[in-house]
Amino acid sequence: MIEHMASFCIVCDRDEGLPDALAALVIRLREENPDCEVILVIGERWRSSLSESGQDLAALVNLRILIVADGTNPYRRRRIAAAEALGDVVVVTDPEEAERLDLTDFVHQALVKGRIIMGARARARTSFLPLHGALRILTGYRVDTRDLRTLALPRASLTRLLARPTAGIDLRFEAKRAPERYERKIIEVSGGSDRLLRTRRIDLLVELISASGPRFLKGFALVALATLIAAAAYAAYALGALFLVKDLQPGWFTLSMALAGLTAFLSLWALIGSLAQARIIELVDSRHQDEVIEELGAISFFRQADPLNVALTGRLSHGRETA
Repeated sequence: MIEHMASFCIVCDRDEGLPDALAALVIRLREENPDCEVILVIGERWRSSLSESGQDLAALVNLRILIVADGTNPYRRRRIAAAEALGDVVVVTDPEEAERLDLTDFVHQALVKGRIIMGARARARTSFLPLHGALRILTGYRVDTRDLRTLALPRASLTRLLARPTAGIDLRFEAKRAPERYERKIIEVSGGSDRLLRTRRIDLLVELISASGPRFLKGFALVALATLIAAAAYAAYALGALFLVKDLQPGWFTLSMALAGLTAFLSLWALIGSLAQARIIELVDSRHQDEVIEELGAISFFRQADPLNVALTGRLSHGRETA
């Protein structure tokens, strides 16, 4: 058995309060994983419910509660939780799936295989809206309704994903060209609501468009480059006509060169601007947009550790006494 510490991140949506079975879930995870922490992300509007359940929550070992601003995008909440996790393996999920799935098995598979383990349904229950289908083709992510919202990440893979400005969507869907290795864990899921096509439609669209911004900008840069080449070719054509055609219409050459020059200038400006913006988006980290208002919890991972984490032997103790 590999010694490890596991972090279970339970991310509540903007419309969810405290999970009904939170205490039972934390106790079960603690029994199955002696060294673990549970991170609960919840909106500020539910602060009063935290106060009402204060004594019950205080009795739960190694539970951390992160209070974020109301309206924070669910995908950004996932990034916040993963960034705060301390474990060798980090599981990101939501309350609904956390109660139904064997999260400990996700941890073990991620440890043994060294891959990102994604939960997936055996079959798709719903079809994407036309716009989602188009984004699935145009964006760099394998968006599929069969994918669950639960995945387990080894620490090395999580560190690389968090370094990307698109970490929020990377913690939900598999990137088509990502160097990380993914493996889907097929699960027969029954019941529950598919919020991917309900309350999270707009959030998904916003994140996919934002994450694919550099990709679209680079595509626009290619169009600008083609226009620039066409403008240069047309200018060469006008110069050739000037020397080879005897009867040119008055002003045609001047107008043609002006149009070619203006088109070339605008194309070059669009080309450089698009590439520069794409590079800026890729480099800028969006973490400053997220803010943890408050963190609650009493955490101690050293309850069973010796003083200074050193066990003194009898010989060493005797030597100190005679010295």
